[in-house]
Amino acid sequence: MNFTYAAQPTGTDIVSLADMKEFLRVDHSDEDATITAIIDAATQSIQDYTGRHFKATTWTMYVKDFYNIEAPYSASTVSSVKYYKPNEDALTTLAATKYYVGIELGILKINFLDPPSVEEDMFEAVKISGSVANDINPPLTHAIKMLAAHYYENRRAVVVASTSAIEIPLGVKAIINPYRIINLK
Repeated sequence: MNFTYAAQPTGTDIVSLADMKEFLRVDHSDEDATITAIIDAATQSIQDYTGRHFKATTWTMYVKDFYNIEAPYSASTVSSVKYYKPNEDALTTLAATKYYVGIELGILKINFLDPPSVEEDMFEAVKISGSVANDINPPLTHAIKMLAAHYYENRRAVVVASTSAIEIPLGVKAIINPYRIINLK
């Protein structure tokens, strides 16, 4: 399966540089580029962990066949299903009456009624397109700020003590775990 978004959010789409600098209590512009990169990293990290997408956009997914289709991340609608018929080089659009879409435990699922045959030797024989809504909320925005602050204050993955290095624990997961989409498949 190949799943892509038309647009990824930047960190400053979610948390502005001014808001992040206020959160960090930084009143100079010397590290603006670094702080912006840290916001981007924190946003992507939380987006990946939760399986949610923080910008309204479209998505495209390619799969081998019509069976057990689940769109990852926070896909919310399906706008079209196209496929390659056996021995044909052009995509054919499947009528919307031939499938139905539902969301179960935050995962978009597509079921097909009497699915047509597809080109067997093609890994991306079915192309599904849809949209995703902006799936950000105040707790996730705060978690992005917390994680960005952690990245800013701890620019290394470990703290070196006198005899050993220890990982710095994070409280961010306590905020973001309730928003995590988990595929039980």
